[in-house]
Amino acid sequence: MNSSLVRVLRGGTFAAAVAMSLFHLYVGAFGVMEGFMLRLVHVAFGLGLLFLLDLDPHRVPPGGAPASRGRTLRRIGTFLCLAWMAAALGYLFWNYRSISGERYPYISGLSDLEIFIGFGFVLVVIEAARRTMGWGMATIAIAFLAYPFLGPWLPGVFHHGGQSFANIIDGLIYTTDGVFGIAIGISATFIVLFIIFSAFLETSGFGEFMLAFAKGVAGGARGGPAKMTILASALMGTITGSAVANVVTAGTFSIPLMKRTGYTKDFAGAVEAAGSTGSQFMPPVMGAQAFIMVQYTGVPYGQIVLYSFIPALLYYVGLWINLDLEARRLGLKGIRREDLGPWKQNVIARVHLVIPLVLLVVLLIQDRTPMFAAVWSLAALVVVAALRRETRFGPRRFLEALKRGAETSLPVIAASAVAGIIVLSVAITGLGDRFSQMTIDLAHGNLPLALFYTMIASLVLGMGLPTIPAYIVQVGLIVPALVKMGLDLVIAHLFVIYFSCLSMITPPVAIAAYAACGISGGDPFRTGILAVKLAAIGFLIPFAFVFNPGLLLMGDPMNIARSVVTAFLSLYGLAIALQGHLLVPCRWWERLFALCGALLLIGGDSAANAAGFLLLAAVYARQRYAARAAASTSVPAEDSTPGGSA
Repeated sequence: MNSSLVRVLRGGTFAAAVAMSLFHLYVGAFGVMEGFMLRLVHVAFGLGLLFLLDLDPHRVPPGGAPASRGRTLRRIGTFLCLAWMAAALGYLFWNYRSISGERYPYISGLSDLEIFIGFGFVLVVIEAARRTMGWGMATIAIAFLAYPFLGPWLPGVFHHGGQSFANIIDGLIYTTDGVFGIAIGISATFIVLFIIFSAFLETSGFGEFMLAFAKGVAGGARGGPAKMTILASALMGTITGSAVANVVTAGTFSIPLMKRTGYTKDFAGAVEAAGSTGSQFMPPVMGAQAFIMVQYTGVPYGQIVLYSFIPALLYYVGLWINLDLEARRLGLKGIRREDLGPWKQNVIARVHLVIPLVLLVVLLIQDRTPMFAAVWSLAALVVVAALRRETRFGPRRFLEALKRGAETSLPVIAASAVAGIIVLSVAITGLGDRFSQMTIDLAHGNLPLALFYTMIASLVLGMGLPTIPAYIVQVGLIVPALVKMGLDLVIAHLFVIYFSCLSMITPPVAIAAYAACGISGGDPFRTGILAVKLAAIGFLIPFAFVFNPGLLLMGDPMNIARSVVTAFLSLYGLAIALQGHLLVPCRWWERLFALCGALLLIGGDSAANAAGFLLLAAVYARQRYAARAAASTSVPAEDSTPGGSA
């Protein structure tokens, strides 16, 4: 492709990205489009832009296609996808009225042309998912696409009577049950607006503000670089909601800094991966899962944000405790004051950018719609950013933010579209009800055992699927079983969301760890294992709020306060057990006491909490005694050193 064509292509994709963001902002502000039509336009923009960007010869495709032959074949495939997508969406737009309002889905029947066009478009959607998320996502989508046909020949829980090819294509393309279903609807309304808002925040310099703030607050502390990484990841998570985005943003400076101050490359990568993974359940964005949860539960978005606040905070507090004990064990220091740089000036220069984020949270808590909150918070950001030259949006910067927002949303659009294949397959085959009953039977009606099985299923699904599709699959397969066993609907959804997020650091397919290793140069498997060790506290938190709903701000204030205190002590106990260190190295029985104490403090039972507290108190008392003994014996040794103290 010659240079003039490349310039035309880049100009066209830039204009398309800007137009896409402006379109969604207009709809978010005025809401003037019918639902199915909005989804069609959303998919047309998203997949069209995705394939057009892939034509740029200087863009490295996911997975890194080899030079000439691989690139040529990929380009031919891209043109075919664009042509088929244009034909399919053109047909849907042209026949929109008859498809959306004058026919009976699954009954009126499809013509051969409609089946042909629809099947081709399903393949285009799967190819879009493959290009953005790899073969794992595409393979799972193909399996769920084939499942309705193969049901009569499958055994056990997977057996069903089968579906016709026409019915499958009808549901997938010509109704709002498949590709244009609930997932793409949420992407078209809520998710894309928050991604655009996040793009504007990043373009304004909000990321530099958070990094400077984290450096000033945590950089000089014991193990400062690692703690700074955790704090920066928590702050970045409020706007990105993406583990990988956090890793590549904050990790470029935090990982090298940790390596320079004594951490191994595997541990440095693990700290960044574990910290960034928490961004997916950090309010207010929560990796977009919260928007989907609103649709499935009927609970207002602001309420879900409130429910999620304490568990997310506990996750990062637990990481902080783990890192503090690790730094104490290794004798690591913080960053010297002279090496912190002008962090105060950077914070002061951009502190006004916090105002739109505060406005966003306030609007959500007031039960304003997410669309309203995102659009007006973005408008406030543009106004507030104009107060200082460093953050002001000129025309070029404004257009760049629109472009970044559109391009950042493309993997989410592809994931949401392909998730419709999975949702429809589960629904029309009845797999959800059968799988739910199988889970109940396998657990023998025991909720803790069912929760353990759910944790394993969430982690396994998350290895092959991005968080959003992994969560959506479990909404149909597993959540109904938990609800039938007496678990509150909201708690069941949050339990599944947390473990779907934690799969980002769970080997062997630990996506966040792989991203961190790209910067640290470490081994992905070892980095993933260390990240799981650091974030082990996060694996306890979902069980904690199941048996102690006070952590979700449910119940009376005294119960909530007691729940938070016991959870904090539980985190400390688990960190002691994992690190084998508090004030001095722990003996084996101290680590055992700390672990048992942590587990006893998880639930809401008062007697168990009291026993857990006594076990931790015993560990602390022995550690205190041993530390004093060590301090008293070290003084004579130092005084006897030639020339005075050592």
